[in-house]
Amino acid sequence: MIELATEVRWQDRYFELPMERILLSERLGYDAVFTAEGFGSDGLVPLGYIAAHTKSLKVGTRVSEVTGRPPVLSAMTYQTLNHLTGGGRVIAGIGSASQQAAEGFQGRPWGSQLARMRDYVAIMRQALDGRPVEYQGEEWSAPYRGPGNHGVPPNAIGLAPIAPIPIMVAASGPKMTELAAEIGDGWMPPQFSPGLMPAFQPLLDAGFERAGGKKEDFKIWAHVDVLVDDDVQAAMRPFKEYAVTWARMQRSFMIARGYQELADRLEELISSEDAGEAEIRTQRGEPILGERLWKEALAAIPDEYIDEAWLVGPVARIAKRVAPWLDCGLTGLVIRYGPQLSHDRMVENLDVFQAIAEAAGKEPVAT
Repeated sequence: MIELATEVRWQDRYFELPMERILLSERLGYDAVFTAEGFGSDGLVPLGYIAAHTKSLKVGTRVSEVTGRPPVLSAMTYQTLNHLTGGGRVIAGIGSASQQAAEGFQGRPWGSQLARMRDYVAIMRQALDGRPVEYQGEEWSAPYRGPGNHGVPPNAIGLAPIAPIPIMVAASGPKMTELAAEIGDGWMPPQFSPGLMPAFQPLLDAGFERAGGKKEDFKIWAHVDVLVDDDVQAAMRPFKEYAVTWARMQRSFMIARGYQELADRLEELISSEDAGEAEIRTQRGEPILGERLWKEALAAIPDEYIDEAWLVGPVARIAKRVAPWLDCGLTGLVIRYGPQLSHDRMVENLDVFQAIAEAAGKEPVAT
């Protein structure tokens, strides 16, 4: 049976955990809750609070940004959560940020995404296993052996490993997807829809081959955004805006879904704007494009593109349309509520979380 999870928003100006929904999801038989981070709330701090108020839910990040934290510090944080939760409830989802986030926000060079991820996972694994960390990579190294170093010996985290912590790698491009299969315990795609697995399986298989064979316990956690509204067109609108804003990150997924012309048209429109200015607009919650191009981009997205990859409309409609998501090659599905570009928290329709749990065959549990 597919695992189900919900996710905590990072975009809101005033952070508040949706504990009513989180506790309800646990009672409904959901398996996990994830946090995220970008330019808003931190992804790791809330997990301790959530873990203290739940009994069975796994807690994880989707994702923690590898540009912003040294890998040993991340391993220390996840291992601390592992101890707090009694072991076996922590999922370490990690991913690259963006050039704007790395250089303009976190004060680090963008460098090589692939080399950084390989270094990061290697160091995290040593630290999580309780071994002294000794790794010299292209983007991350420990101990420091550069100019002015004092030759200090490798150190290990003092906390004992009490249960494995799976490392899930977020990836959108083909090379990073292969790397996720090679070095990770799972893959977290940033955009997915039923029917896409055949397009990405060869990339995963290539990564498995480099790792020495297929990983039978490899996890794939994807998300689907839902929005309950009797007006289906109104519910589609914010996700069309999302598709335009993140068109470049989703390009390979658009093409795999058969929307090559749409991907090319959005790339053409976005390329006509200054890239740095466009990302700053996105951070502010403003349209990525000027008014005229923004309208053209939204008009280019057909309704079926949204209906195939999002769940919108009345609860009964969503309950029917979720079926393909539950049998499309995923091992886990994250239910996110509402538009992801808004900085204002929405009032969530909790009935839809129950409807999806029932569609997935989840059994309510006593908490």
